[in-house]
Amino acid sequence: MAFLRLDTESRLIHGSRVMNWGRPNRFKTTAIVETAERPIQFLSLPGEKGYETIPSTSDIVSHVWSVDDLTKVSPAAVIREVETVTAEILFGKHGAFATIAVEGIHKFYDFCYEASMDELTGDNTDLDKIRGPAYGLAHKRVMRYLSKLSASTATNVIVTCWEAERKDDPKSKDRNAPTHPSPALPGMLADSIIGEYGASIRSIVRKFPRPGGGDDLRGLWQLLPTPGNERVAVKIPKAIALDLPATMPQHYGMLKALLSGKSVAEVKEM
Repeated sequence: MAFLRLDTESRLIHGSRVMNWGRPNRFKTTAIVETAERPIQFLSLPGEKGYETIPSTSDIVSHVWSVDDLTKVSPAAVIREVETVTAEILFGKHGAFATIAVEGIHKFYDFCYEASMDELTGDNTDLDKIRGPAYGLAHKRVMRYLSKLSASTATNVIVTCWEAERKDDPKSKDRNAPTHPSPALPGMLADSIIGEYGASIRSIVRKFPRPGGGDDLRGLWQLLPTPGNERVAVKIPKAIALDLPATMPQHYGMLKALLSGKSVAEVKEM
């Protein structure tokens, strides 16, 4: 463990640390399978169900959590298992890889919160008094896990998360209060997690007219924030950011090219 002096060889490539969030069935897993650099190590976090779309091929390894009786497994034990298999993947125990894709960080948060509640409960029967501290501990656990992933020597790290609607004013009790799309994580964590990645992108789908009639459903990524969605961000030089399109096809190779300064025209030829 040591600090490194960044140079050309050690500096991370733009687009190599990505948070990809969006509603279910927005092709988040498909985009990884079809366009991320291979070999790929998939880690479907406990509770995540998107692994059905991951094919069995020689250059994709998929890790899926399974347990016979969930009631006999403590949240703390689940967290230990996740941290253990993640370390094994990063150290190459399960084979060489160019991309590690961790799917369903929102599911992992639930276990972190439950483990924190268990730790703080003890003899305290007033659960309302410990919910706030439990949220704080869960936030730290998730961020510590993600920080280790980002700081690893993995060439590419992709983390996926579901989307949820959050109130513009978190303190508003109005059921009809204005909302905005956000990673499906509570409180400040939805903001903090964006800062952990060089690119926080939102997966969406749009209909495009088909030449012979009807519509095609295509997946897109939102790259730039809007007044209604400020939880999309990329960390790149301003000169490059000014030329980025608002949306782009769901393609990790294209994303890296755009964030490295390639023009839209150059990327379309890939």
